[in-house]
Amino acid sequence: MKIIDVNLKIILDSRGEETLEAELKSDKFSASASVPAGKSKGAHEAFVLEPKKAPEKFESIKPQILNREFNTQEEFDNFLISLDGNPSTSSGQAKQNLGANLILALSLAFARLKAKSEEKELFQYINQLLRGSISLKLPRPIFNVINGGTHANNNLNFQEFQIIPAVSDFGMALGLGQEFYRKLKEFLEQKFGKENVVLGDEAGFSCPFKNNEETIEILAELIEKYHYPLRIGLDIAASQFCFHQWKQENYTYYLVDGKKYSPNELKKLYLKLIEAYKILLIEDPFYEEAFDDFAELNAELNKKSQSARRSASDPRLSSVDQRDSALIITDDLTTTNPQRLQTAIEKKAGNAILIKPNQIGTLTETLEVVQLAYENNWQAVVSHRSAETMDDFIADLAVGIAAWGIKAGAPAAPERLVKYERILKIATSH
Repeated sequence: MKIIDVNLKIILDSRGEETLEAELKSDKFSASASVPAGKSKGAHEAFVLEPKKAPEKFESIKPQILNREFNTQEEFDNFLISLDGNPSTSSGQAKQNLGANLILALSLAFARLKAKSEEKELFQYINQLLRGSISLKLPRPIFNVINGGTHANNNLNFQEFQIIPAVSDFGMALGLGQEFYRKLKEFLEQKFGKENVVLGDEAGFSCPFKNNEETIEILAELIEKYHYPLRIGLDIAASQFCFHQWKQENYTYYLVDGKKYSPNELKKLYLKLIEAYKILLIEDPFYEEAFDDFAELNAELNKKSQSARRSASDPRLSSVDQRDSALIITDDLTTTNPQRLQTAIEKKAGNAILIKPNQIGTLTETLEVVQLAYENNWQAVVSHRSAETMDDFIADLAVGIAAWGIKAGAPAAPERLVKYERILKIATSH
């Protein structure tokens, strides 16, 4: 496929900040893609080019893209990486010349263009890029209904308080999420007053909560009150409240709700919360270099799940959702990076990886990470970023790789809903 025209423009994301959108054209089709940005970033994510500097960089490579034949996604992506000259490493400092955001906008636009040229839906095109046979399936929506950490201005250390519908029908799951979101808003307004209920970066609620556990209790009580088939998930983002003291000894501690926790004490807190509230998933429970602490928590949860299974079951819940062991998701630890994922696999630091294409910079590299995860019996959860656009690419990505789940924020705000609605459209038309 020959690229006959390529353009780049600066647009505004959901935080009103600048980001990039690329458009590619062939002789028959055109396609565009825009890229999000994260406020809470892992140290090993690929380099992000300042958007205002992107047009100059883009103009320097545009002549090399035009009128050139690219037969595959891998060929196009590898060409972009060669133009940048900084391949991905475990240090995460890839794409320092062109930036992962500029490269990704081009990579995703090419994917859309190639899918059109092959007369395929985008999710079908993505699926065929994976090695081996992976059956298509819809992901679970993971709704971030209360925001904390760097995503909100409140007392919460934990970054996301999530609900996960335990039903197989995606339309029903989306409806459940939206209904719960409305009930939660009513409850919070009654508890804190309307003036004290605002939205965080990902359209989840932010209020003057006392502490993290109070927030979890609120979700649990509403779920029980209305008998919703929902489970609770947590994105801890522990690197944001981790501190190191190196003067006398290598000592790491976490400041949670005003109290210092050692890694072992924090692990015990997580085990208590997981047991008390039947938490289904927990993301980034420790610092982004703490592979061994991740592994200890994972081992403890595996031990518990092997020693005892719940006897009571809810017919609305899938077998996976009824297990005792929570999903341990790595994000800042692995940053959609194959070298860091390999280390996490070897150390048994989790059982699922968060997939964010802008952490690595191309679709090809993203799928290589997914492939590595699947070959080692890890799950994949596709995720948005806190500053989003109206681009729904990650919805097709989640379906195409048969992801365990998708995080696109609360079931509100247009830049969040567009992802969920795209999956709903796929569900109803295929």
